[in-house]
Amino acid sequence: MNDLDLMRDFRADVAPPSPATLADSRAAMFRAAPATPARSRSKRWIWGLAPAGALAAAVAVGAAVARPDAPPAPGTATTATRSEAAQVFLLAAAEARQEPALTVRPGQFVHVTSLVAWAGGAPKDGSTAYLAPVEKRREVWLSADGSRTGLLREKPVEPGAVDPHLNDNLPLDAGTPGYLGDLPADKAAMRDYLYAGNDTKNPADRAAFTKVGDTLREHYLRPDAAAALYEAAATIPGTTVVRGADLAGRKGIAVSRTDQGTRHDIIFDARTYRFLGERDVVVGDVPPYPKNTVIGWTAQLKVEIVDRLP
Repeated sequence: MNDLDLMRDFRADVAPPSPATLADSRAAMFRAAPATPARSRSKRWIWGLAPAGALAAAVAVGAAVARPDAPPAPGTATTATRSEAAQVFLLAAAEARQEPALTVRPGQFVHVTSLVAWAGGAPKDGSTAYLAPVEKRREVWLSADGSRTGLLREKPVEPGAVDPHLNDNLPLDAGTPGYLGDLPADKAAMRDYLYAGNDTKNPADRAAFTKVGDTLREHYLRPDAAAALYEAAATIPGTTVVRGADLAGRKGIAVSRTDQGTRHDIIFDARTYRFLGERDVVVGDVPPYPKNTVIGWTAQLKVEIVDRLP
């Protein structure tokens, strides 16, 4: 019997606490502030099912659209041990298992809406000039089973903003499924998935951590597969916690890993432990990017299953 089974069976005869009580208790585990007088409990972040056209099912979240705040000081990521980072992943896994699974049929599309931005570089006077990230609203429609052509739309959030990497109304070739229905629900098998197929020059642990974000970013996973993904991610060494992460106006807690001067954050809602998105912060000497600068982020706003392209 594993640790999660023991947790589930402990005091099984006692009535479970309410979702709000659970959320408060989990968030309190990672709050560093001292105890304060009793105050009214704020509401949990609300996620739910919403229709999106005929015979469509959706998982949607409302969010205030805002740029990420300035990144925390580099030392923030080292104030938590790896065990705390693993615990964040395990809490996210427990929440994921409670989600209802969406029905996905052949011929449908996975539609993901996000706010994204990535910095870049451009040749200038014999060197490389830093190009600041331009925030844009990104919508991607991927064929659920990979059999049909998809679509990518991007639009800068700021009117008149120019992004040399903008992709608008770009057809996406068939072959890449948006619904990853064949991913395992077992932690060990999922860990094999994360560490398999590393065709980059990156170390295995770095590649596996990157693959966690790649899998979540613009796909739909069954709840049991998402939970297994988080459980497997909890075993990746070198992770830390960043508290108070802000992504698209939402307060979160991040599991982070630093490689070659850049810290990659996988951010969860600080109360519900649902996946919010990712962020890259330069914490070392990485020309031409300024130190302590957020050089990229993806804030997932909505994932839904739809019948057709717009």
